[in-house]
Amino acid sequence: MATKICFISGVIARAGGTERVGCIIANALASRGYDVEILSFWNHGEPFYSVDKNVKVNYLLEPKTEGKLYRTYIYPIIKLHRYIKKNQIDIVIDIDTKLSQYTSYAICGTNCRQIAWEHFNYWTMEKQGDRRWFQAKKLIKKYASKLVVLTEQDRLKHIKEYNLDPEFVIAMPNPSLANVKSDYDYTNKTFLAVGRLAWEKRFDLLLDAWKIAQEKCLGWKLIIVGTGELEDELKAQTDKNKLSNVIFAGHSNEMDKYYREASCLVLSSEYEGFPMVILEAFSFGLPAIAFNCKTGPSDLIIEGENGYLVEAGNVDELAAKMVTFSLNKSMADQMSNSALQSIKEYSLDSITSRWCDVIDEIIEKSRR
Repeated sequence: MATKICFISGVIARAGGTERVGCIIANALASRGYDVEILSFWNHGEPFYSVDKNVKVNYLLEPKTEGKLYRTYIYPIIKLHRYIKKNQIDIVIDIDTKLSQYTSYAICGTNCRQIAWEHFNYWTMEKQGDRRWFQAKKLIKKYASKLVVLTEQDRLKHIKEYNLDPEFVIAMPNPSLANVKSDYDYTNKTFLAVGRLAWEKRFDLLLDAWKIAQEKCLGWKLIIVGTGELEDELKAQTDKNKLSNVIFAGHSNEMDKYYREASCLVLSSEYEGFPMVILEAFSFGLPAIAFNCKTGPSDLIIEGENGYLVEAGNVDELAAKMVTFSLNKSMADQMSNSALQSIKEYSLDSITSRWCDVIDEIIEKSRR
């Protein structure tokens, strides 16, 4: 009988990165022969992202009729416990670790095992100050079989802060979903930045770096793709500093076009969970220059091979690396080849195989 896996989401109708990757891995595991379903904690409609026909989607709570009962805390635990027993779930995977406050108790008295899958890094959670994350981690430590995080840096931080067994915590990156393209053209002379125009992406620091670099990056331009609450402020900064060759491209549903026409990706974030934009850039053979922020860039970028890591927040160093890149075509071409090689270990097939190994190990131990 196939292992029965239930992915638990807060609201599967959301259009967030957590929901996107959750659906992708659920689909991939179903294609490997597992019996997979997705259980949305709240019913706010159909999944935003595509779900394979072999993956069942169910809902635990109805907001209009069970909203007040949810606040009792014990009600959703009892309902989830009954769901797990009735459907004979072998493994639950919380794709929002805050839900582990319920799942950790709900699996008690069942043969079900729990995997908690964290999509945010420790430092981001600490900065946001939501105690539910940290309360959930204590329960995860006690009841779960594995904690999955996105990067090795975050894995080591969780081990230290929660005094966890190193075998208990796994660094599992998100998969690259882009098709590999090899038509890299350095002569486009374009630095590309992608992301929501919000504080944590620190496009203001990128513009400060471009102010320094632009005079030496002759013929080059900077394209920023994205929208957000800081758009007017960033455009005003551009005008005030008389920055040349800066293009705010807005939102785009045709990112392939921008990746194909760029020469280098630049990431200036304050923090990341796992920067998918770097993986997407690599799949087009784009080298990357990134702040060595927490977390992700250091897992992906090999200094001097497929890009450059810059001290987090160091505008002068970022500008210097952009200038260096703009003056050395042969080096950029070599970095492009290295970027294409880097992407292979992040393919969906490779990451799915790693998930299979984790799941099979847990099931094997539970049957001993």
